[in-house]
Amino acid sequence: MQSNTLKQNTIPMKLYLSIITCLLALASCGSDSADGNYNRAADDELIDSQIDSDTKTAIDSVARTTDEGAILHPLPDTLTTLLQQRQPQTEVVVLTDQTMSNRRLQVDNPLYLRGNLNGNRHPDYAVQVLQNDSIHILAFLDYGTSQVREMKVAAYPSQQLNDRRYSTLQLKLAPQDSLVRNPRQQQFTNLRTDGVSVLDGNRTTLYLLQNNRFIPFDAQQ
Repeated sequence: MQSNTLKQNTIPMKLYLSIITCLLALASCGSDSADGNYNRAADDELIDSQIDSDTKTAIDSVARTTDEGAILHPLPDTLTTLLQQRQPQTEVVVLTDQTMSNRRLQVDNPLYLRGNLNGNRHPDYAVQVLQNDSIHILAFLDYGTSQVREMKVAAYPSQQLNDRRYSTLQLKLAPQDSLVRNPRQQQFTNLRTDGVSVLDGNRTTLYLLQNNRFIPFDAQQ
């Protein structure tokens, strides 16, 4: 008899707790939050109040290479500034979805690389940009110095999709002293400097600086 009485008393208590839980969930649905809003996007003032200045600067930096909500691999701010100064007619390329999803060839940052392309003590960059209807791979030698030099590594056709041009290329560093097979001479040699590998689908072309210009590895004299 006593057990039945306890069971009857506990049923309203469970129902009461369920109602309280539902009310709390409904109350939270209308809240704004910069890091996880529920029904609507938080406004700019709320975002500014919830993140510090350093975080906002980082977000703004990435946003400069964002296109229609798809975050691209961001370039260093100084490299972006240098491109704007030296090549204002170019723009940072957008990769096709197929290129981005190619896991076998995916590299850390397919848009640019940092290395020692001319063999001196200053770092160099190579970056791919869109110029008119072509993809240009540009090298900035002695980057970060007053003697920075710009050179064209190579040019490739771009791919047009929905009235916009895209790149299907990825850049990858070929480190100095790497053992590379020369198909013309049928022998292996070590690279004297860092090189720029351009990955285009299943084809890879290695470019090295020789006699003040970039040439394909298998075209070296």
